[in-house]
Amino acid sequence: MYGMPNQSYAEQFDHLYGRLWRAFFKADVEDLSQHELQLLHHVGDERGVPLGVVARHLGIPKSSASERVKSLERRGFLTRRRDPEDERRLSIVLTDAGAARVRRDSVLDLVRLGAALKKISAVDRKALLAGLERLAAAAEG
Repeated sequence: MYGMPNQSYAEQFDHLYGRLWRAFFKADVEDLSQHELQLLHHVGDERGVPLGVVARHLGIPKSSASERVKSLERRGFLTRRRDPEDERRLSIVLTDAGAARVRRDSVLDLVRLGAALKKISAVDRKALLAGLERLAAAAEG
């Protein structure tokens, strides 16, 4: 329950995050595993990300992340290119096919999530999304 005694805000968030993940997690699809979907979603924008960032995000060694990237590259979802800000570094970037997959796919069951969001008031939905936006901004900056 919210406001659990003797737990920090971070611990409370971790507990609630776990409950939400279990409630809205979508099972593997035939052609991509959840780790592969997470990888595609993490790459996200046109700037791309370095391999080390992908490995840290997935919580796996760089060598394992490299194998996943190579597999997704062979299947046409990713490509590697030189970082425009530092030509010595390679960035992992979504291809058009990868970007299309990210747009139509989510690691979450959006139908179940949408149904759950409809069960709370419009005021609570707005406050929830505003709070998550502020948390995301604080984490990124």
